[in-house]
Amino acid sequence: MRRALVVPSPNPPRSLNAHHPLPLPKRPAVWLAALLALLIAAGTGLYLAESQRAHRELLRQTELRAEQRGLQLADAMAGHVQALLGGIDLALLQLRSAWRGDAEAFDPLARAVMAALPPGAASHVTVAAADGSTLYNSLGVPTVNLADREHFRVHLEGRDRQHVGAAVPSRMTDRWVFIVNRPLLKGGRFDGTMNIAVPTTFLAGRVAALALDERDVVTVVREDGGFLARSRDHERAMGRTLPANRPFLADRNAMQGAYNEVADVDGVRRLFAWKRLPQLGLVVVVGLAEDVALVPLAAGFERERLVAVALLVVALTAGAAIAWLLWRSGRWQHELAQSERRYRNLLEQAPDAIYVAHRGRFSYVNPAALRLFGATDAAQLLGEPVLDRIHPDSHAAVQERRAHMRRTGERVPPLAEKYLRLDGSAVDVEVNAAPYADAEGRGVQVIARDIGERLDAARALRRLADDLEQRVQERTAALASARDDAERANRAKSEFLSRMSHELRTPLNAILGFGQLLALELNGSEPGAAKVRQVLAAGQHLLTLINDVLDLARIEAGHLNVSNETVALQPLVADCLAMLRTQAQARGLGLSAPPTGNRHKVRADRTRLKQVLLNLLGNAVKYNREGGHVAVRIEDHGEHWRVCVDDTGPGLDEAQRARLFVPFERLDAARTGIEGAGIGLALSRRLVELMHGSIGVDSEPGRGSTFWVLLPKADDAPPPPPSMAPLPATAPPAVQASLELLCIEDNPVNMLLVQEMAALRPQWRVLPAATPGVGLELARRHVPRLILLDIHLPEMDGWSVMKVLREDPATRDIAVVAVSAHAMPSDLARGRAAGFADYLTKPIDLARMLEVLDRHARPSA
Repeated sequence: MRRALVVPSPNPPRSLNAHHPLPLPKRPAVWLAALLALLIAAGTGLYLAESQRAHRELLRQTELRAEQRGLQLADAMAGHVQALLGGIDLALLQLRSAWRGDAEAFDPLARAVMAALPPGAASHVTVAAADGSTLYNSLGVPTVNLADREHFRVHLEGRDRQHVGAAVPSRMTDRWVFIVNRPLLKGGRFDGTMNIAVPTTFLAGRVAALALDERDVVTVVREDGGFLARSRDHERAMGRTLPANRPFLADRNAMQGAYNEVADVDGVRRLFAWKRLPQLGLVVVVGLAEDVALVPLAAGFERERLVAVALLVVALTAGAAIAWLLWRSGRWQHELAQSERRYRNLLEQAPDAIYVAHRGRFSYVNPAALRLFGATDAAQLLGEPVLDRIHPDSHAAVQERRAHMRRTGERVPPLAEKYLRLDGSAVDVEVNAAPYADAEGRGVQVIARDIGERLDAARALRRLADDLEQRVQERTAALASARDDAERANRAKSEFLSRMSHELRTPLNAILGFGQLLALELNGSEPGAAKVRQVLAAGQHLLTLINDVLDLARIEAGHLNVSNETVALQPLVADCLAMLRTQAQARGLGLSAPPTGNRHKVRADRTRLKQVLLNLLGNAVKYNREGGHVAVRIEDHGEHWRVCVDDTGPGLDEAQRARLFVPFERLDAARTGIEGAGIGLALSRRLVELMHGSIGVDSEPGRGSTFWVLLPKADDAPPPPPSMAPLPATAPPAVQASLELLCIEDNPVNMLLVQEMAALRPQWRVLPAATPGVGLELARRHVPRLILLDIHLPEMDGWSVMKVLREDPATRDIAVVAVSAHAMPSDLARGRAAGFADYLTKPIDLARMLEVLDRHARPSA
């Protein structure tokens, strides 16, 4: 709490001690008065000298504070300008991504983007071709050529960046504008520019909107000194360039600073502070009028000079009075000294407004109080009611404070109130009040401090916080919207993949199913066996493509897991080479494998690693030259083994290598007639990364390629590879005969396929049901050993049929196997949750089908 000051009464008592001291001799009194006057004059001179020194120091500190304020303003203005141009750059990026060369289709989007910018921010949008001719402009004016404009030539180098051009008279309007643009790139090369013309008056209006003194100025210039905007005398500044002696032009590496100079446009001397925006090539300069910035200092110095002169006069008068009082009374001399000290203390508190009130009226005001109330003379306030100068909103608080002081006789804590100036304007103050008593009676002493600037700063901070909160909410809403869009897109993709898988697997079920049956019947000896093998190979190739697409989708969705274990590389590589040997021999290719042995072991998923190696070896065979060679090497790379697949193909250049692992990217394979979908390498990269490894290629045109896979080493012994059981062509040893197999399937071809496959196991008798109703009736009547239930059925789907079977006590314990062309991970998980004993995906693999029949033919099944 502020310490209360003891303020003298405007009319100090003049009573003297009743007992006068003996008069002093006249000459000693004169000499004492002269000595006292001399000492006072010397002290006053020292005071003036110290005041001059203090003034110079205060001048230095005031200039430093003004410079700091200017730097803070320049930094704030620079952030504002950067935010404005950043919003325009976002609009540029949006327009550039939407440009497809069709001006008519582009026009609605361009106008929508311009409308989304702050009002007046964009004069027009233009699109320029690589030769400078305009392909589009939002004003619809005739075509102009921009090849001679600086903002066009600066992008010829092809580097993608935002550029802010110089202020120029627009060829399409009658206004000064500057162009903010970015290059159009095609294949990494310059293909024109996307331009937004910003009126210079817009930028000038935005910087002028910030509250500064009427003689201050804010300027935005380019790094070459050319004006872009000026908060005052804007039109006079357009087309002009600042002298090269400005600090930010002389030293392009300096980021901010200050200097004192006469303004080039209006000739007013100002203290300038500047901030560079290097990424935009701009400099924001704030100029504070020198005489305005130093007015408080000049007023303070003048006040100190007047005080010093007044002190000198008072001191000389006091010396004469003391000499006279030495003849009259020592007590009078003491009272004069006390009065002098009180007045001196009062003057020392001048920065805050101090007044004394008796009976609710002003009885004393100090100079700071005069300034606070807007008075030029104390007579304007003395004797006037204090409440007249207090805002009505604060009257209740003042009355409560008075009552508290009368009741307790103590000061009250500081209170925020509003005072009224003589001109009627309100001022926010912080008031300290304490009881006061003097010769005139009991009163109140008040110290008031102007807190208007502090409250303005607090309100500005609150506005900034509210604005920030609003922006956070808007950003959160935008992120939530983007998240919802992404989730909708992901669901749409999953739905598409599920439908694609179902629609492709359904016809493949008949192709591969009957193909497998034909292959068993022909047993490789009949003339048509080769043709059946071709049908099966084509069907398996299509199924592989479907599975690759689904695997890639599972990885991107995070639903594909790998089981890392110890895998011996040599046996796995030998197995892959054996599978491709026939294909390689057909093209006259030689195959080389690493030395046999079990020394090289890695941590990986055996099935997925085999899938990756088959893909790399298959590509090496397909894209090799006739009579070429494919070799597999294993290299030691510290904590990793590196499997290298070398081929003698045409090789790849840098651009091709950069696109190699992109999904559905086949380079120029489409022109060579080589089959494929372009997802094998992308899938391989995802699988290797899931196994904590890496994959890459080393290649040069004309020198072949080396594809490699780097995987962590493993020290423990690997488990034996899973054995591949041969396809059972005949029934196993006889078990229980006449087992009933209920097949609920609405597709006649699929029903026939199941019957043909089941015929390989004579102990099974198929009960066909084309509809769910017939199937449920047969299940209740026959209670079969096993039910094959298609998921995609008319009337009610397989999930509903399964629910009915489980709720009926007569069919609750029958084993049910789902048969469906839906093969997404979510479908299999749903099947397990629904209680299916197994899940067969279409196309049905004959060996898998017979394995299911054999397992459920056992009594324990």
